[in-house]
Amino acid sequence: MGFQELKDRILSEASKNAEYIIKEANKKAESILEEANIEAENIKTLGLRNIERDMAVLKRQSLANIRLEMQKSILMEVQNTIEEIISKAFQEILESPKYFDYLLKGLLEIDFKGNEEIVLSDYDAQRFGEFLLKELKRVKGDITLKIASGDIKGGFIVRGTDFDINNTLELTFQNIRPEIEQQVGKVLKEAEKNVNSI
Repeated sequence: MGFQELKDRILSEASKNAEYIIKEANKKAESILEEANIEAENIKTLGLRNIERDMAVLKRQSLANIRLEMQKSILMEVQNTIEEIISKAFQEILESPKYFDYLLKGLLEIDFKGNEEIVLSDYDAQRFGEFLLKELKRVKGDITLKIASGDIKGGFIVRGTDFDINNTLELTFQNIRPEIEQQVGKVLKEAEKNVNSI
């Protein structure tokens, strides 16, 4: 075999091998490309699922935050409503034509020994002080009582040597506040049901 034949044979085999290698490389490239496309599709699908999951979590968190803010708002409204109810009731009692009778009746229920001090608000002491003493003495007899003004808004305090009686409107409203809150709480629970249905 001559040099040319050997050269031609080597070139022919090299060409066949090159074609085979190119063919195999193309197959491999197609396979890799196909796998890459599948992987990309998987990543895309997984990414979409993650995005959807993240969006669902964010939506739940947002709704929970909205519910919480609404509940806070409702609670604040309830507290404001309670304060408003108490303030209006307080004012209505003080301005009622029956307020004097309320004071007198409460004082007549006390077993005075004499020398007690009846503490009224400044306004009530000016409006009713002397007349209250007169009525108490008329019913209870000639006992020694004294009217004083104190830092109260309404009602009275009786100070004796052996006892103190606090019948202020402030204390009365403080005692009935839980009942008012319970009534308003029913409205709050109904509102919470509406919030939770969002």
